[in-house]
Amino acid sequence: MLLAENRAPFGAIYVSEKDFENSDSQAWFIATQLRYYLARITTAPFEVKANDDGNGIYISFDKDYADDEFSINTENESLYITGGKRGVIYGGYELLEIIGCRFFTPDCEKIPTITKLEIDDINKREKPIFEFRDTDYGSVTHYLKFATQCRVNGRWNDVPEMLGGSIRYALGAHSFAWLVPHHEYRDTHPEYFSFYNGRRQNVENDHWQLCLTNPDLVDIVVKNAREILKANPDKKILSISQNDNPYNCQCENCLKSDAEEGSPVGTLIKFVNRVAEILEPEFPDVMFDILAYHYTRPASRKTQTRHNVCVRLCASSTCFAHPYDKCDDRSRAVKHPNGKTTVFIDDLIEWSKVCNRLYVWDYTSNFPLYPMPFANWRVLQPNLQTMAKYNVKGVFEEANCAANGGVDFNELRTYLLCKLMWNPDCDIDAYRKEFMEYYYGEAAPHLDKYLNMLCDFVEKENYHLYIQDTKRPDYLSEELLITYNDLFDKAEKAVAGDGIRLSRVQKARLSIRFVDIFWNEILSGNYNAQKINRFFTDLRAHNISRLDEWSNIERTYRAWMDGKERGVHLSTPWRYDRESIL
Repeated sequence: MLLAENRAPFGAIYVSEKDFENSDSQAWFIATQLRYYLARITTAPFEVKANDDGNGIYISFDKDYADDEFSINTENESLYITGGKRGVIYGGYELLEIIGCRFFTPDCEKIPTITKLEIDDINKREKPIFEFRDTDYGSVTHYLKFATQCRVNGRWNDVPEMLGGSIRYALGAHSFAWLVPHHEYRDTHPEYFSFYNGRRQNVENDHWQLCLTNPDLVDIVVKNAREILKANPDKKILSISQNDNPYNCQCENCLKSDAEEGSPVGTLIKFVNRVAEILEPEFPDVMFDILAYHYTRPASRKTQTRHNVCVRLCASSTCFAHPYDKCDDRSRAVKHPNGKTTVFIDDLIEWSKVCNRLYVWDYTSNFPLYPMPFANWRVLQPNLQTMAKYNVKGVFEEANCAANGGVDFNELRTYLLCKLMWNPDCDIDAYRKEFMEYYYGEAAPHLDKYLNMLCDFVEKENYHLYIQDTKRPDYLSEELLITYNDLFDKAEKAVAGDGIRLSRVQKARLSIRFVDIFWNEILSGNYNAQKINRFFTDLRAHNISRLDEWSNIERTYRAWMDGKERGVHLSTPWRYDRESIL
């Protein structure tokens, strides 16, 4: 089918009369995107028009399609893109990818030049494996058109309705502090808070949970949840989940409930089920979300979740060097009330048997040391395939959330994860090859060898990798650093005449330089001032604003000057720093 030749389009891009009059509609948005990109490809001046009987590209929203579903069909010398509110946009970008476009990063697109543009017949209909797809990499949280091109639709990506909107939380994870404000009740009702280490945890810090068997708390949580939902009528998930600490209630009633359920999560489920039951008539479309995290990670053997309660299972205390279903590490298994221990894959299998709406909170970085090379490249696909196998409905890939990203090839990792969240069985090797060759040019073979060396090591040595370790990994030894630096030398030389790609290689190399600075200069106490200053100068040149999940770059630097590993050690309790250099 011919789309354009010699700057002549074969027809117009058609939308409905309603969409033609509404420049905020999804169909209008993707029509104008196709107009732009097809003109980039062919230099043909495509036009957007209201529905007509002529040949062209017809774009339409269909309420019978799921929000993320689309179809593309060629018929009678025209092309038809139909979809749900996000799907119609995804369908337009899918057409461009079929033609040869690639959207690698917000500032790196591959747009072919084809003066005679022809396509084969297309007859496809698609929807994603996972209904909820989310990550907090800065490239998708801060660049919303790119988020749509990546087909992420979760809470971190506040996508406007014109771009299809997103599945947003009225209240996110670790929400006890908002639902039962500590400052409001700690003095008058200490019994609302967890009993741990012989006393109620009502002290003025974040080391507390709720006593979920206290009958007064249901009404308090219902009241505050109702107010939050009324203030956010467009948001359809509200999390009722524990704070980020292990101090769950050990009072007599809670321990009895935990033992009966086989896991503290059963006590949480009973509590959230009751809240969800009370609020359902008023908010029939809202899903109430709980975390299966640390002490609540093992599945309950008794109480199941209501139809309007979702479990988000967290892959914490897990090795990320090997696929979940292949790793033999049990050193960080979670202990049940009866003494049994389980690792993440055990818990995933059990949850898949008892929960109809299971989401996973996955992890992709080392959070205390964002720049450190993280050798998880070969687990990305098998882990998402495992999630799909066990009926997971949604995935959040927690990442380096710095506004302008990080230096551990996070551009590539973002691209691959977004492809996998749409289809875990996609040809990930082809996507990686395309990205590396275009983004890094002639440097790609050397950088690819470096990434493979990291993964070869953890596989051969059965080395286990975690998300909160600050010890130096064995695959970053001084001997191996020499080899890695040699590969980066070759990569820089290969693109020495290409300023853009040279800059990308030098940014990626900051990970290796970080290893040298952190362990050889800071923690060893050498403090080579010139080397350290040059490193931070280059971090700033690449707009790197965060080396640690919790601290901005200034506080991390200050901590390093004291020989400390992290900026959070300078404040109690830990506080999240804004990225002040941006």
